[in-house]
Amino acid sequence: MYFLMTNDVEHHSIPLNREDQSIPDQIFNEGLPRLLDVLSKYDISSTFYFTGMFAEQNPESMELVKDHGHEIGCHGYDHSPTRAFDILSLDEQILELEKAKSAIEPVAGKITSFRAPALRINNDTVLALEKTGFTTDSSVASQRFDGPMTFGSKKKLKWLTAPRKPYYMSYESPMHPGDSRLLEIPISAAILPLIGTTMRISPTITKILRKFLFYESSKTDKPVVFLFHPNECLDVNGEIEVTRRASGTLEYIFADVLRHKLKLRNLGDPSIKLLDEVLRSAKEYGFEFINAKEYEKNIDKMQQMTHCQ
Repeated sequence: MYFLMTNDVEHHSIPLNREDQSIPDQIFNEGLPRLLDVLSKYDISSTFYFTGMFAEQNPESMELVKDHGHEIGCHGYDHSPTRAFDILSLDEQILELEKAKSAIEPVAGKITSFRAPALRINNDTVLALEKTGFTTDSSVASQRFDGPMTFGSKKKLKWLTAPRKPYYMSYESPMHPGDSRLLEIPISAAILPLIGTTMRISPTITKILRKFLFYESSKTDKPVVFLFHPNECLDVNGEIEVTRRASGTLEYIFADVLRHKLKLRNLGDPSIKLLDEVLRSAKEYGFEFINAKEYEKNIDKMQQMTHCQ
């Protein structure tokens, strides 16, 4: 049984509900040390998906992550809703990916793992990733339902029909298996997602969710994939505001106002304590912690063995 601890590293400020240029330094000085300490406690090899903008502003964060033995992946270049991959053409996505790689790879070396900002992808994303040298994606949350609580929610309804186990994506639809060389490693969910936000909003629901997902993994070999953000490790010190990012009124009420209020729960040290509980329970259940690149290698080995037989 495999457990993938994954981390999205971006400029987003949870208290301000928007991108903030002070976040990279805060994450480097406060968020990452806290997170890396708890990962070291359980001897975890994880994947950190950096945006290109973050990498340009604070390459020291990538050096710190790399020095601790973790994989560095790509989280696009710009995390703003106006540059989401599900609204970009094939050529635009390729440019974003090339720009991100040029910012990340001078420190990280060649990167092959990707997760889209806000998990927003479209039918062109598979080919764009292949053309820019990526071999794994982790942007699909199979059977997750957010309703109007997230951006791009209508397109994300397709998650409800996506395979639960890892699969090679189709060029026609990233939510279906196909003939591409891009391995999708879905984020674990069962209506609600196994992510830091759910964990902080309701630790009780997360306990129930993880028990189901752990049991499922023990029966089906489906890896558990947990999504977290280093900015969740930052204490709330100062201003809190609801920055409007949505264009529609309904989306603004749910995705900006209500979601923002919920996401303020258990930030900073309480978040680390809750994360520690999740990782400890996974360790005690018998999971092997592994990063995206290592998981892909294991899949390749199993396929080669099957082919030889």
